[in-house]
Amino acid sequence: MRAVHKRYHRELFPAMGAYVVLMLGSVWLLKRIDDLWLRTLVTLLPVLPLLFVVRAIMRVIRGQDELERRIDLESIATATAASSVGFFAYGLLLSAKILPPLDGATMAIWVWPVLCFCYGLAKVLFIGPRYRGMSCE
Repeated sequence: MRAVHKRYHRELFPAMGAYVVLMLGSVWLLKRIDDLWLRTLVTLLPVLPLLFVVRAIMRVIRGQDELERRIDLESIATATAASSVGFFAYGLLLSAKILPPLDGATMAIWVWPVLCFCYGLAKVLFIGPRYRGMSCE
């Protein structure tokens, strides 16, 4: 494993661990807090480690060679397109009352995980295999 990917793992795993802890903690705390400003602060706590996740992603992309960067950026573009079209289609089905409605909070919370899942699928199943065996080094 190259140094850039080792650094990525050193940055990503603690940030994701902090995200899980803060998410569980904020859900627990929100059941016990009434003050609006304190509820707002506690609710947004899990966003902080996600900012470190985004930072780790940006740093690994900047540190990769041209081929790795191309694979990741094509995967991100594919994931963005797929998840956007999927959410749009879902919205159309909701507006036509074909599917039962979900509240806005549920929908908003699923945007990031769906995008990450689509990125993983795009990279492993579609984009990565196209470039298998190539190297810029």
